[in-house]
Amino acid sequence: MAAASVEIKLSEQAAQLFADYERYTQVTPAEYINELVDKTLPTLQAMVAAFEECQDNPDAVMEVFGRKMGEMMLQQKQAQESTAVQRQ
Repeated sequence: MAAASVEIKLSEQAAQLFADYERYTQVTPAEYINELVDKTLPTLQAMVAAFEECQDNPDAVMEVFGRKMGEMMLQQKQAQESTAVQRQ
């Protein structure tokens, strides 16, 4: 899938905070937001999977979401441990 772009409007306060943050770190707002999105993809994936699994039962979505998040966190931990072992 090709990368997509999204335009967002920031409040004055958020824009100022991002400007200050960039001044200190040289990290642009776009870089910061992109990293934030990448780090929260497992949450989004779990929510979409829960909606797909519970199409006929919206009341069960949060329960399935919790299970999916747990599964994804376990997979992430196992991947990190595997990477750590490979580095040794």
